[in-house]
Amino acid sequence: MRVQAKVWRHIPVGAYALHVGRILRADGRWNRPGVYGCLHTALSEQGLDLSSRGSAPSLPRQTGTSRRRDVVSINVDLDPVVDLTNPETSPVPPNTPFLTGDRPEDIEQCRALADALRAAGDVGIITPSAAAPGEKNLIIYIDGPTRGIQLDDGGDRIPLE
Repeated sequence: MRVQAKVWRHIPVGAYALHVGRILRADGRWNRPGVYGCLHTALSEQGLDLSSRGSAPSLPRQTGTSRRRDVVSINVDLDPVVDLTNPETSPVPPNTPFLTGDRPEDIEQCRALADALRAAGDVGIITPSAAAPGEKNLIIYIDGPTRGIQLDDGGDRIPLE
């Protein structure tokens, strides 16, 4: 399926919305660190990882970097994308516990599913949010065929204070 939408993510204060350097090294549910990265976005502002909203300017710095964040939007046009929240199109039942579970075996099952979907040519995955029940995330693999990936700064920047 094709997804054309405005999506949301949080980034360090002042960073460029589409900076992807860190995602190539990140350790996440839907990517294999050091193998491939993903741009983890939410389909709504409310769907952002709620723990990020607790990041305030007064929090201590970690290894010399600020923990302050901005919420930014990105306009996406992606094809093909698989929707794991749709029982008619998902290769696994949408209520499968590993999709939102935090155990190491849950994370590994998500990564194995991502491996298979990427190998099949999908450039994105719509997933249930593990952090915000009822919300959806859009996982974007920027290393896929570029003909199916179009990303533009959405023009929104909202400081998290």
